[in-house]
Amino acid sequence: MLEIDDKVLADIRRGFSIPAQPSLLRKLQKIMAEDEPDLNVLADIISQDVAVASIILKTINSPHYGLSRSISDIHKSVHYIGLNGINSLVTNTLIKSSFDQKDCSIALEDFWDSATHIAHTCVHIGKKLKEGTSKDKLFSLGLFHDCGIPIMAMKYSDYTETYELAYNKASKTLPLIEDEFYGVSHATIGYYVASSWRLPKDICTLILVHHDRDFLKMKNSRPQEIYYAILKLAENLVHNHRHSQNSADWPYVQEMIFTLLDIDEDNYQDYLEDTESCHLEDN
Repeated sequence: MLEIDDKVLADIRRGFSIPAQPSLLRKLQKIMAEDEPDLNVLADIISQDVAVASIILKTINSPHYGLSRSISDIHKSVHYIGLNGINSLVTNTLIKSSFDQKDCSIALEDFWDSATHIAHTCVHIGKKLKEGTSKDKLFSLGLFHDCGIPIMAMKYSDYTETYELAYNKASKTLPLIEDEFYGVSHATIGYYVASSWRLPKDICTLILVHHDRDFLKMKNSRPQEIYYAILKLAENLVHNHRHSQNSADWPYVQEMIFTLLDIDEDNYQDYLEDTESCHLEDN
């Protein structure tokens, strides 16, 4: 398993353009930490950010919620979606807006489209399983798990070539190859971002280890193993949907994931068919 220390984190702070946690998110998390969070106060704060408020209104009026009439009031939207849903939605909106394409060597629109697709697929898988999982945690894990990649791509102009090399050389994971080339990996940077944005600690840990092909062979809590397995399954489903082939990690973890999640090839094919509908939810 990957390990990081204070020196590694200090090097990341000095050497990379890490998006700072937005003040809106800090205010939101402060409200959530209260014994009785006031959704009206939360709605007032969100109303001051036009971009985030627009996303919330777009979400509440999407087919996903199936409302009989449209809602144009932020307070009503916040009460309808609920505290955890709003927290997830605001966090996800802000992380996407924290990067500038002109400074990045990868196509950010495509990157976030894929990450959002994985996030929705994680949630879909979680709903299908008998194991108890948090929809908000699954969505955040799916969206944030590779958030270190655009930061690497902002720092290194040749990052695209390194990324492609990793997926053409499946015997080594992407973080191992990144470490060889740059002395740091997107998993470590992603852990730093998730921690500084105060995502749940278990999600931060999974972001750090999500390319560890031996994770399920170690002694971890069952919830951590379930979340890891769901993420890796979602990653591969989306990779197949977009590229008609398995992800680099999949052959090394497939059997363990099938056993842990109690699924077989028929179930997998059903999930693969469902991936298209999960993609429609993204748009």
